[in-house]
Amino acid sequence: MTFNYTVKTQKNIDKVIEEITAKLSEIKFGVLGILDFKAIFAKKGVEYPHEYKLLEVCNPQAAKQALDSDPNIGLLLPCTIAVFEKNGENYISLAKPTELLFVASNVELESMGKDIETKLTKIIDDVK
Repeated sequence: MTFNYTVKTQKNIDKVIEEITAKLSEIKFGVLGILDFKAIFAKKGVEYPHEYKLLEVCNPQAAKQALDSDPNIGLLLPCTIAVFEKNGENYISLAKPTELLFVASNVELESMGKDIETKLTKIIDDVK
């Protein structure tokens, strides 16, 4: 198994982020922040030629349930979706919640992880 779900998209990165953000709000998720790696690296004097943006996404109720179960689960939060360019093509990639929770060995949260992963992969498929 791979720890990520990745698809190719013909859309530009900013359009993908705009559409993902809108669809996330429909399922009571929000974007906590967007890390623009190209810009961050440039500020540190490191040249990175590719667009790479990481969306930190969260459902507050699910996050609370996870933290109530085990505060260490916070180390795996929030869910992350990367939108990036590689070899002239754009991709959308999700760190699979089920794989992250497997590493944490938290059986209590397996069902929630599967549900979240299903919702997020559907959004990615709809947006691509």
